[in-house]
Parts: sequence; C-alpha cells; structure tokens
Amino acid sequence: MITQIMQMLADPKLIIPHMLGGLRRLMVRKISKDGKLFYQYKGELYPGYLNHGNAQSFISEKALAYCDGTGIDVGADRWPLAGAIPILNEATQNAYKLDNFQDGSLDYIFSSHCLEHLGNWQDALALWIRKLKKGGIIFLYLPHESMKLWHRGGPWVGGHHKWRPTYKIVIPFLQKHGVEILEFNPFRDEWWSFHIVGKKSA
Repeated sequence: MITQIMQMLADPKLIIPHMLGGLRRLMVRKISKDGKLFYQYKGELYPGYLNHGNAQSFISEKALAYCDGTGIDVGADRWPLAGAIPILNEATQNAYKLDNFQDGSLDYIFSSHCLEHLGNWQDALALWIRKLKKGGIIFLYLPHESMKLWHRGGPWVGGHHKWRPTYKIVIPFLQKHGVEILEFNPFRDEWWSFHIVGKKSA
C-alpha cells in the first residue's frame, strides 16, 4: 500500500486508475462452483488461479520450443523462463535499459505480462529487438483484452497496467521493426492471455 501511494505521488496520472481500481475491487465477488474458486466481475466468471501470478507457467512449454541459446526474460519477477537470464525492474537493468547486452547478441527475448506495464512500450520493444541477433526470437505473452480484471483502472491492476496490448497493435509494430511473425494466437488461452512469436529478419 505504501509503495502504491509513493508511486501515485511521483506520477499524479496514476491517481485516477488506482482510485478506480480500489472502487472496482468492491464489485468483485468470490464464488465457489463445482468445488473451484472463481471471481465474478461485470457478469463474467474468472478462474481463481488467475490471481496467483506465474503466468509464464502456462506458456513455458511452447516458449521453450522457440527460445534456445542465450536469452533473457524481461519482467521475469519470481518466475523466469527456464534457462533465461531474468531481467527485473532495477535501476541498472530493466525493460528500458539493457546495457549489459550488446546489440545483436541475443538468441531470444521472452517476456510474459510485462509490456502492458510500460508506458513507453514502443521504446522498450524497439530496444529488445535491437538486442536480438538476426534470426533471433522474440516471444511475447500478453493479457488478453477480454480479461476485464486486468484492464487499466481494473480491480486487480489499478494504474499498474498502462495500456491494453492486442495483436492488432503489437504485430504491425514488430513487422515495422524487421520482425517476421512465426506464430500468434489472437484468442485467450487458459490464462486469459495470448502469445506472439517473431523472428528478427533484418
């Protein structure tokens, strides 16, 4: 709570989304159905496990089929992709600052539920692509737009999510920056998320 207050004071634009998130938390109901926990919000039921973190566990098998060699997991938190160098939100190294890695040096970059936290996501994503070798893989795992609890100002994220990624926004950006799309799933999976896989071609 103290951290959230400090963030709001540092960036007044966060005050309204955080306040909305707090108010909307009152609208979330816990429901037990067939012995399983769900959260009900705006007429929709969301599985209880969505509130436990570790989203990458739902996509790691597919990600590891693409992510081989030397790579990083941007925004890894406590659950980095196996074999990846975790990139946390630290002053010396973070989603916007990857000075420990030369341009064109990485075989892959994996990121799970990080891009939506970045206000300047275009700068960050362009940086990630620059760090990849030609032929290197970028694997993005992102919250699906249908997951209302994760919307900016929503009850679970308040102002922590800066925008709402969709494949219609992210894929053209990747292509414009020399990334060939190998695979993507526009639909929500079990974690109410979607993935995009690309290969740096230029």
